[in-house]
Amino acid sequence: MRMKSILLTRPLLDSLNTRNALKKHGYKVYIEPVFTIKHLQPDISAYKFDVVISTSKNSVKAFSQICKIGDLPIITVGNSTMQTAKDLGFSDIVSADSNVDGLISFIKNHYSIAVKFLYIRGQEVSCDLKKRLSEEGFCVREVILYKTIVKKSLTNRCKNLLSGNKINGVVFFSSQTARVFCSLVLKSGLSHTISNIIAYTMSKNIADSLKSIKWKKIITSRLPTRESLINIINKNY
Repeated sequence: MRMKSILLTRPLLDSLNTRNALKKHGYKVYIEPVFTIKHLQPDISAYKFDVVISTSKNSVKAFSQICKIGDLPIITVGNSTMQTAKDLGFSDIVSADSNVDGLISFIKNHYSIAVKFLYIRGQEVSCDLKKRLSEEGFCVREVILYKTIVKKSLTNRCKNLLSGNKINGVVFFSSQTARVFCSLVLKSGLSHTISNIIAYTMSKNIADSLKSIKWKKIITSRLPTRESLINIINKNY
């Protein structure tokens, strides 16, 4: 029986832990980053805020480069981002352990509207968190700390893997990654190869971003976590 093969599409450093976890389950794993991350360094010294909100590991990484690490309170959308913040040296961190909707509910249930929030984010986001929290009466200032640089084409190796039917599944952690991958596949003239491949996603929004091409199946994990995503890969291979 041919070894199960999975393609990861996140930036290289973000993909390594997922690759290692999948390899333990017997998968052959390929990494094809469809964009790279560029950290920005805006001056936030004049910003007044009490609590930081982060919905991505990249925003925490970028924040650590422009802000003195200490006991600054941080709320993260999930446990993975919380762990990244801990690894970087932040100590006062709480995770909503959910998606954006759960994060908003968490803030409404645990914080006063008198609290001033700083939302750290990338240039592109799938949800306007500042707007939604502002509509709930919260004071939120946002700052863009990183941007993504999209690749112009798939690598020859990836094209050969797709055209040779060497990939069983592709994993997506964000809507942007899903959109970019689909556009690069279409640009390469390889959309016909995708009908034999299963797409694994962390949310309905990500799944919706994949519908420009026809997949064998699009499967969404029960929870927006890497562990839940790996579980559905194991169940649906």
